[in-house]
Amino acid sequence: MKILLVVNSFPSVSETFIFNKVVALANRGNQVHVVCYKKHNIKDVFKSYEVNNSNIIVHEIGLRKKLSSFIRTSLSMPTVLLYSLSFNFEQFKKNYQRNYYANFINQIDYQIIHFEFSGIGVNFLPVISRLKGRIVVSCRGTAEKVKLLIHDKRKDALTNLLRKADLIHCVSEDIKKTILPYCNHPEKIFINTPAVDINFFKPAIEKTSTDYIKLFSVGRIEFVKGYLIGLLAVKELVNKGYKIQWSIIGDGTESEELQFHIHTLKLNEQVKLMGKRSKEEVNISLGNSDIFLLTSYSEGLPNVVLEAMSKELPVVTTRCGGVEEIINHGVDGFIVDLYDHAAIAIYVEKLINDDALRNTIGKAAREKIIAKFTLDKQIDTFEKYYRQIL
Repeated sequence: MKILLVVNSFPSVSETFIFNKVVALANRGNQVHVVCYKKHNIKDVFKSYEVNNSNIIVHEIGLRKKLSSFIRTSLSMPTVLLYSLSFNFEQFKKNYQRNYYANFINQIDYQIIHFEFSGIGVNFLPVISRLKGRIVVSCRGTAEKVKLLIHDKRKDALTNLLRKADLIHCVSEDIKKTILPYCNHPEKIFINTPAVDINFFKPAIEKTSTDYIKLFSVGRIEFVKGYLIGLLAVKELVNKGYKIQWSIIGDGTESEELQFHIHTLKLNEQVKLMGKRSKEEVNISLGNSDIFLLTSYSEGLPNVVLEAMSKELPVVTTRCGGVEEIINHGVDGFIVDLYDHAAIAIYVEKLINDDALRNTIGKAAREKIIAKFTLDKQIDTFEKYYRQIL
């Protein structure tokens, strides 16, 4: 098959699941094109992951602002200029950008175009009917569960996008329930959960010995990740005399606010913001940690929880989105209600005081990942539905 994936940037440190999907599809003989607004150092990344596949082609779609670039584009793609004409200059710029994107994409040889985030699909709505391939849209979490609450126009846009899509991919049953009010053809929806490379995210052979418990989290520094709730839980445990270090990998728009809360709660010695890190560094940090903590208010179905479970790391998580589709409470992890920092502290304390429980929960978690959430199973499902619409 000839598959085109549209993403914001590629490869992205925070979206290794896209990279894994691209490589896995290509390794099965599919021709995979990735269209992105920003292309990172592809060769170095592929080399570091030992990827050498001629079936992967990455295209950067960004428009250059120079007049010479505009002239060359207008001459090589005259219909872009023609379709964009408007008496309003701002509207002309919007039209020009969208028409350029559509023309750019349609010069690629593809059968299926998959918008990996519904927000990107919404941006393409004005020209989506001119795209030549079958259209697939992924619904993953924040764009559907948060932005729809804030932006009324987004509801109409999502409804139109889902109407035009041939297939709608949801990462969980919870996301499916979220988008059903905006979908006129629910039979187009299929669920394919995130997946883990179990050979990469495997249990650590040995951990660095310390005299304190190591908590670990990965995620953007944004309100939806609920880090303040985690800080309150850690504060409660510290007040009880527990020695804890909570390391958080990620960056975002609210790093300053989070640092303020850390300082105000006098947790500077216990909480470390580590910024962006590579997949390898995340893997190492998971291997050196004792407990994985997810404090989010909303998620689709978080990859990081699957990765932690694959590493045999016990997880304590809030009841956000699809986590109940991953974790069986008390068997392979612990789930608490949203905003309940006291409950988070209770289960973290329970794990701190019981090495055998940490081990039992971790092994059960790994077994579940192997049984249900492997990359091979995920790619099998994508290929099945891609073939279905062809």
